[in-house]
Amino acid sequence: MKKLILIIMIIPFLGTGYLNAQKLSKNSAFDILTKWEGKWTSKVVFEKSVWITQSFEARGKTETNLILSNNYLEIMVYNDNNVSKHIICYDQMSNQFNRWEFKSDGSNSFWIGKWNDSDNSMTWDFIDFTNSGISGEIIENFKSDKIIKTRVIMKDKDGNSLLRINSTKEKT
Repeated sequence: MKKLILIIMIIPFLGTGYLNAQKLSKNSAFDILTKWEGKWTSKVVFEKSVWITQSFEARGKTETNLILSNNYLEIMVYNDNNVSKHIICYDQMSNQFNRWEFKSDGSNSFWIGKWNDSDNSMTWDFIDFTNSGISGEIIENFKSDKIIKTRVIMKDKDGNSLLRINSTKEKT
């Protein structure tokens, strides 16, 4: 009887996990990665938050290319005196997208992403390897082949807004 109850309790969770799984073919993942490919200009608004004491606007350029037999997307971001490199790929084993960000100040971060085909967007969740309680989310909404709207939100363990960014990238 205990086994039957346990099975009945577990089935909904397994079903939900299966429904949320993002099993993409190599070609489907490639099609998603190519949405970023090209040269872009960006307008970025940093909102006032714990890490940003005063709201300001910045502009930048992004160059994106598929590398390593088209399995990875390399993104180079140039803003003022800052440069960062992002590497994105789809991991067939975990059925998710992985994103590594490396910045010129030596910092780095890791994110996992899920593609939402119905609204043409990628949602990235920050992975906190330091266990400091920081959570983060990046939502990239592809408005067209030439416009990407991005929202970045980082919060501490108490829910305080550490970072809030809104940007628009336009393909050049």
